[in-house]
Parts: sequence; C-alpha cells; structure tokens
Amino acid sequence: MLFLFYNSVSLYKIGAEAEIKKEGFEVMSFNSRLFNHYNWIDRDSVPYQIKKFFISEMPEVLSIQEYHGDYEQLLSSYRNKHIYFSGDNVGLSIYTNNYIVNRGVVEFDGGINNAINNAIFIDIIEKKDTIRVYNAHFESFKVDVNSLNTDLTTIKNVIDKIKYSYIAQKKQLDSLLNHVSRSPYKSILTVDLNNTEHSYIYKKIIEKFDDVFKLKGNGFGSTYEFKFLPIRIDYVFISPSIYAKSFYIFDENLSDHKPISAFLDI
Repeated sequence: MLFLFYNSVSLYKIGAEAEIKKEGFEVMSFNSRLFNHYNWIDRDSVPYQIKKFFISEMPEVLSIQEYHGDYEQLLSSYRNKHIYFSGDNVGLSIYTNNYIVNRGVVEFDGGINNAINNAIFIDIIEKKDTIRVYNAHFESFKVDVNSLNTDLTTIKNVIDKIKYSYIAQKKQLDSLLNHVSRSPYKSILTVDLNNTEHSYIYKKIIEKFDDVFKLKGNGFGSTYEFKFLPIRIDYVFISPSIYAKSFYIFDENLSDHKPISAFLDI
C-alpha cells in the first residue's frame, strides 16, 4: 500500500540494529499483502515462506493486516484465532494460543477501501490477567511515486488524494480511540497506520499509549519498502502499565512490509 511519501523521517536512532534479546511475551504485526496472492513478488513460494517464518518465530500473538482467506490453512499451528472479512475474502486476523475470552470488530467510519481498513480485537488470558489486543489497518494515501510527474493535473490529483486520505484516517482514528477508551483492560495496539510518527494520528495515539519502537527499537525502524527513504508505518503501541523488553524488525522479503515484534512483560 502506498501512502503519504513526503513526511520526514526521524533520524535520531541512526546506526546498525543492535542484537535483540527475543525474550518475553511476543506480539507480532505483519501486513502480508494478501500473502502475495496476485504475485507482486515474482516467486510462487512466498505463502509457504510466510508459513515457515511464522512457525519459526511462533509469537504468542500474531496480527495480520491484508489477510486473505485462501491461506488460512497455513496458520493451522495456532489453536485460537479471530478473523474478520469485510469484503472479497480479505480482511484482518489475530492468531494466538492463549485462551480468547472475547472478540469483536471496530468498523471504521470513512475511507474507500473498507475491505481492508478496519480494526478487530481479542481479549486473552495471560498470567491470570486479561489483555486486549487490537489489530488495525488505516487508509492508504494511494500515491504511486513511480508514476508522478509535474503536470498540473497530476499534482491536483495527488493533492486531492492526500486531502481525502487525511480526512479518512482522522475518522478511522476516532472510531478506534473511542472503542479503546471503553476497554476495561490493558491494551496492545498492532497497527498498519499508513502514516509516520510525524502525523496527527500517530501523535493522538501516543497521548495514551507507548510506541514500543521508541522505547526499545534501534536503527531507522523502516518497516515499508520505499525507494527514497526508510519509512516506519507499522507499529505496536502498549498501555503504559505494560513493560516493553525489546522490539525487532525482521528483514524478510515476504511483502512490501516487514514483520515487526514487540517482546513484552505483561
């Protein structure tokens, strides 16, 4: 998914990725780009490479954006799941081996791509405590940087798309935060925000939640394949009462996004 490409990128953590200790309760978030259903990556083995990667890592909670129902069998190693299809066998999913006591959907208001832009949640038991985990996917800016040129019509179309997407993202944020504010539990938000840490929607989220990358991440934190700059648009946010132990970005060529994991002490 393409998004607002001219936001600046924070460079305060320049440097190589430090060695990360993968210890604690692992929450992974990954935009699978429909498990490469339409062969964006010219490699038939991508869905099975994704399966192999998930099995090797086996996080306690796995959130997938741009989930495709044709590949549900690839995740049969998990006992419990919450899948929501909002159109054409496409949607969001959360997998876990923890016991799920409740689950639901937060339907977003605004946007033209509601087949994939929504949020879901599960309430799970961990160490006799109940934790709520959200999986959310926000509106993309849909600007193809490879086809940009300087004629006035193109510029106007780009500006119109950006304006529309900002409005849609704001409405989607309101829907999510309104639901989160009523949660009786500590919460974890796994999000493809389709925007950077300099955006309005990011700044509103961190008024109430901590960004695990900011607490424990290293390097640029790039999570999205973008040819001009390292861009971070995928996040794990946590309630302040949850302790972050480490954060990891996996350098896997399985999608246009990289999988990310937060290692937590619940």
